[in-house]
Amino acid sequence: MDQEWSVTKEELHRFTDVLLVLIREAGEIVANAINSQQNAEIDEKSENLNEGNSSSVLTETDLKVEKHLISGLKKVFPDHQFIGEESVQESSSELTNAPTWIIDPIDGTMNFVHSNPLVCTSVGLTINKKLVFGAVNCPMIDKLYTAIKGEGAFCNKTKIQVSKVQDLSKAMMIMELPAGANQEKKDIAIHNLQHILTNAHAIRAPGPAALDIAWVGAGAADGFFHRGIHSWDMAAGALIVKEAGGTVIDTQGGDFDLMSRGIIAASSRTLAEQIKDFIKIYPADRDQVTPVYPLID
Repeated sequence: MDQEWSVTKEELHRFTDVLLVLIREAGEIVANAINSQQNAEIDEKSENLNEGNSSSVLTETDLKVEKHLISGLKKVFPDHQFIGEESVQESSSELTNAPTWIIDPIDGTMNFVHSNPLVCTSVGLTINKKLVFGAVNCPMIDKLYTAIKGEGAFCNKTKIQVSKVQDLSKAMMIMELPAGANQEKKDIAIHNLQHILTNAHAIRAPGPAALDIAWVGAGAADGFFHRGIHSWDMAAGALIVKEAGGTVIDTQGGDFDLMSRGIIAASSRTLAEQIKDFIKIYPADRDQVTPVYPLID
């Protein structure tokens, strides 16, 4: 039986303190690789080729960063579990009640191989299947976004909040442009892009989903949506947006499901509903069959 865990606030802060040291060290690994031009692609994830070029890129630094994070956390917390993008053999495939670190070592791998500075490491922590901590570290632009459940969201220790934009006409939207994807995915993206170009205030496509979501929390963008990303892309950012006063729902307007591979993050519920009403959704298999609603108390 999957027993519930009891964790004190002091224990939670110890968990997060250890992770924050490790994620900054991971940032140094990423920055050193870019600055020394050791950021070449080493492999393609063949299972993701149909999803677009950015989904199929793998680098040595992805593996190095994930190993650094998982080994560092395991050393201090041997009873914790992990869901990681790269080291699947080290990971738990089904989320349990145990403290579970959900890790994307390099979000924005395509940016990374092109030495674009919008690269981040994303780590979320669930306990009893609820998100209690999230960190998105962007070392090349010196931004560390964090949130602890019930304690607010921060960027470099300065409290952040969403913009509170209510209407698409006033919103800066962020979306993915899936270069190299299959035709269906490209057609859906073009449909969504055309609506935004006609109706939104602005649109950007920076690349890393975790950073895109964190920017909504920081008020640097107003809305983001995606179908086809994974739990490790969304976990940290979803908590950051919620703690910053924003809205996080699934792409059909229901409660956010961490394993659904879909998310709408917005500055307000009103804007989130407007996004839900116009977007077409790309079909994608779930990360796990059982739903996980990590933002519901």
